[in-house]
Amino acid sequence: MTAQHALKTALRDVLGPVARRHGYTGSAPTWRKSNPAGDWVVVNVQSSSGSTSESLRCVVNIAAAPEPWLRWRRHQFGRGTPKTITDSMGMYRDRLHPTGAPEGVDSWWVVTDQASATDAVTDMVERMNDAGWALLDTLLSREGIMESLRRGDMGYVKRNHHEAYFARAEALLRMDDGRSGARESSLSSALENVMPTQREDPEFDEWVRAQTRE
Repeated sequence: MTAQHALKTALRDVLGPVARRHGYTGSAPTWRKSNPAGDWVVVNVQSSSGSTSESLRCVVNIAAAPEPWLRWRRHQFGRGTPKTITDSMGMYRDRLHPTGAPEGVDSWWVVTDQASATDAVTDMVERMNDAGWALLDTLLSREGIMESLRRGDMGYVKRNHHEAYFARAEALLRMDDGRSGARESSLSSALENVMPTQREDPEFDEWVRAQTRE
């Protein structure tokens, strides 16, 4: 049995049932959950491109993608946008690592056979129980993801180095609320904080305003 097959079997038998109990649909290696507003959260088990049939490395990616963010992404990429929601499309994106991994180190699980695959996926479930399912449920609500924005935490992306990203994300979450001082402030901040090479491109501001034009 290859490492890939061992991992797929363990994901199907161990993680899959847990994901379904939490309201997710899909099959290994990706599960998704949505709400009536069209917001999505995603759990994906990524295998390293350098893996072999004897040994593979894998990690858990988690993501949240509110509908306004997805609407903007579809406008940006048009036909190049994936038909299904992937973790790479998230506004919020992060990774869960093996239990005991050093803080700040991109540690991955290692699978070599069925036993190690079962052990790895069992630990993934524990990590999701500790730091995944509840977080994603919070991020699936607009209030929850807005609060994460206010804290300056979008997973990998932190406000102290990505002010424009956070301003644009907040503007997108506010754009369907109609004209407001908060929305206008977010739009102004987004434009003021983009890189100098981007300041001649008003597309984002124009697109958001067009979504809410009265």
